[in-house]
Amino acid sequence: MRNSIEKKILIPFIIILMVSILIIVIVFVVNGYNLLLDNHINISYRNLEEMILTIEKVNDDIKDEIGAKDFIINFYKDLGKNNLIIFSDDDDEILLNTVLNNNFIEEFMNEELNKGPESISVGNYIFTYQKYDKWNWVIAYGLNRDNLLIEVMESQQYIILVALIALVFSMHASIFITHNISKPIKMLAEHCNKIVADGIYKDRIEIDRNDEIGTLADAFNNMLDTVQNNTDRLIEATKFNEDILRNVSAGIVTADQHGSVISINQTAENLLIPAAEKIGLVKECLHEQIMETLNTKMKINKILAFDDEHGNKKYIDVTTSLLIGGDGSISGAICNFNDITERKRIENSMSTLDRLTTIGQFASGIAHEVRNPLAGMKTSIQVLKNRLCKEDNDMIASNKKLLNGVLFEIDRLNNLITDLLNFAKPSFPNIEKTDLMGVLDKSLNLIGETAKKNNIKINIDNNCKNTVAYVDKAQTEQIFINIINNAFYAMDKGGTLNISFNNCSQKEKFIEVIFHDNGCGIQSQDLAKVFNPFFTTNPQGTGLGLSVVYELVMGNRGEIDIQSAVNEGTKVIIRFPINGGSNEN
Repeated sequence: MRNSIEKKILIPFIIILMVSILIIVIVFVVNGYNLLLDNHINISYRNLEEMILTIEKVNDDIKDEIGAKDFIINFYKDLGKNNLIIFSDDDDEILLNTVLNNNFIEEFMNEELNKGPESISVGNYIFTYQKYDKWNWVIAYGLNRDNLLIEVMESQQYIILVALIALVFSMHASIFITHNISKPIKMLAEHCNKIVADGIYKDRIEIDRNDEIGTLADAFNNMLDTVQNNTDRLIEATKFNEDILRNVSAGIVTADQHGSVISINQTAENLLIPAAEKIGLVKECLHEQIMETLNTKMKINKILAFDDEHGNKKYIDVTTSLLIGGDGSISGAICNFNDITERKRIENSMSTLDRLTTIGQFASGIAHEVRNPLAGMKTSIQVLKNRLCKEDNDMIASNKKLLNGVLFEIDRLNNLITDLLNFAKPSFPNIEKTDLMGVLDKSLNLIGETAKKNNIKINIDNNCKNTVAYVDKAQTEQIFINIINNAFYAMDKGGTLNISFNNCSQKEKFIEVIFHDNGCGIQSQDLAKVFNPFFTTNPQGTGLGLSVVYELVMGNRGEIDIQSAVNEGTKVIIRFPINGGSNEN
């Protein structure tokens, strides 16, 4: 590297000098060549004019044309002029040739020639010619370009010598200048390498210059002072942050873009280090959740349950999210988790208490709902007992009607008991990645005939890029079917059910499904009761449909809200988590 800085400065500098001097030499040579060529051509023109005048004079003095021609040919032969050509334009007979290369003469003679004087280029020769029309002669001088170039080089040899001397001096000057520039730069580079190797910023570079390099050295020393101060502050801040991470109650693990652990705080070590096979499974689950966050680019919250080394149930609330730098780039993922075993125990106790309270409400409703159909069944059976004792055919139709009534009441009891069991027993959803649009399509296929039968139009509006949520697929289907059936009941004379999918503005943690019908609506005083067990406005209903829906939505970490106006319709809004639920941090 130390030598390369000199080469990077010296070699381009020398190349520029060489190219510049070479261009100057070429310009001188080309200009000299062109001047010499123009001079020779002008001389040839003057010689041609003199020859034409001489031929005119001889032609006037000697009346015999043949004798005059012979005199001219012999005269110029004896004169010994070089590169002179005289030929007849009638039969291309060469009368006089002092040009050595006959091939170019033949090419020249084959050209279409004007009266002249003109010049024409043939190969390495330039011919200047003029016609003498009285004898139909062409008189020309041939100039060899190669001879002209040699003559130019001989005349410009001193210029070339001066250029070579200038090049040598320029190269020496370039070496001196390059060394003068590169030496302080090499000193800077060596000092930087020393800092990198030793990590010591206290040493300063000494360069006593008043130019830009001196300014650079001063700036470099100032930069070292700034770096030293910033490093000291950074070390203090790092120690402070380490103290915070060491004493924080939450376990924190950071990973790079490939899922490899970068750092882990003391709390996380204390939670994960107690060696046991179950703890190993927890570590694996944490790694899987980190990789899921890196792959989906989404924040994920899950609760992990496992047995500790003593066989006690433990719960860990785990949240993973992306590590995003100030420039928006993703550098990895962060996982923070808390031991929520005690909180979970309290929640389970409260849930049990709430369920017992709800079951108490069921008891009073069941006593009323079951007593009425049983009373009807008892009365019908008593009547049947009396009538069936008689063989009267007229009573068959009436008996059949009573029997159908008994079957209907029995069906009511079965439906009531089914809803009661679904609501009363604990439901553990199987949370998985679910396409809500697919679940809705399946639900509509199951009850689509009811919509056609009741003249109900269904519109679906999807405003989401995707409709994927983390829910129990079967329970979600049950939720949709119950809500759609309630909407169908509210629109018994026909109507429109609008179903839409939207992303919530609340950090986009939920996907929102809205069921909006234009049915009879719900009285304002009844809105607060719609989720109570056995509350219904449908004489044929059990009053457990929306109670079951509420339980299922809550079990899937969702939210549900109902808005309604009498004679305008009802809007049911359900929000499902797209990355783990509403308890994300």
